[in-house]
Amino acid sequence: MQTDISVNLTNDILFKYVFSHKEIVTDLLTSFFDYIGTSKKIKSIQVFKDYPIYGKNLEDKVFFGDIVAILDTGEIVSIEMYNNKFGKEEYMKSASYLSRLFGNQLKKGNTYKHTKKVYSINFIFGNYANENREVVNDYGFIRKVSNPNLNNGFINLYLIRLDKVKKIVYNVNEKKLIRWGKFMISENMKEMKKIGKDDEAMEQSIAYVQEFLKENGTTWQDKLNYEKNKSHDEGREENQIETARNMLKDNMDIKEISKYTGLSQIEIEALK
Repeated sequence: MQTDISVNLTNDILFKYVFSHKEIVTDLLTSFFDYIGTSKKIKSIQVFKDYPIYGKNLEDKVFFGDIVAILDTGEIVSIEMYNNKFGKEEYMKSASYLSRLFGNQLKKGNTYKHTKKVYSINFIFGNYANENREVVNDYGFIRKVSNPNLNNGFINLYLIRLDKVKKIVYNVNEKKLIRWGKFMISENMKEMKKIGKDDEAMEQSIAYVQEFLKENGTTWQDKLNYEKNKSHDEGREENQIETARNMLKDNMDIKEISKYTGLSQIEIEALK
């Protein structure tokens, strides 16, 4: 494969493909927590791509996240790539999704002591609201307090500015999160290989990128279009199934459910 092919991980389809692998997202999250000064060793992790978060009613909006990781501690991390403008609407989307993730932890009968921390890590370009001036900007919903014995900050929203990362002179010994940022914004495979050299997780990421592109007879754009359409179809089917389940709980007629969701009566019967 040519090493100068124009490709990078800021494309949301490729981003989701690469970082849906456990070993890759674990390395990224470890580097993130190290950067913000949180001592956190990830022993195991569950990773979901295009993860839907439903409300409690049929009319509730469904939120879809790029990558959602559930740590062995029960803490939840949402990771999003915004390769276009990140403005007020995008911030509100991220905040809404994060709030839904936090609230949906609780099952009937649970008390609030069962809730775990949730994190939203958003890779962006630009200075949101002319406020975030660091590489990593903390928009947590709970004020930080200096007392280390207080377990504060249960809802944590971070904006990571890739445009700031781009201006940092490359140094192989810099913080791993910075190196990951440079790796993501690499303009071609040649640059990606240079930055990822001798790093196990990044070299494996390159292998996943090559795997993503290896189909003969397809262009880079063909592959992106295929993955985007497949992701959309999978998300739509999950939404239909969840809607049908909710309607069954309300004892609605199967024919009506079929008409409303587009699922066959046989498929709906199988959900009982």
